[in-house]
Amino acid sequence: MTSDGAGSALPFARGQSFATLDEYLAHRRRLGTMDVPYYREVSPGRYRLEGGSPTPVPAPDRIWTREELLEKYGFER
Repeated sequence: MTSDGAGSALPFARGQSFATLDEYLAHRRRLGTMDVPYYREVSPGRYRLEGGSPTPVPAPDRIWTREELLEKYGFER
């Protein structure tokens, strides 16, 4: 997955492509209203995975940095 929009294989992409991490995170936030886990920014550049159904994602102590999410989902920096 690169910044050319080749991000359609991402979890919960639902056939869509995303050119940037920000686009993908916004998509996940929208899906959060439908019980899909999403990343909430807890401080600038730091994110926590929240939401989900039927059992909510436990509130882990794990905070992801922006750099970690870029690497995890294959977006260019």
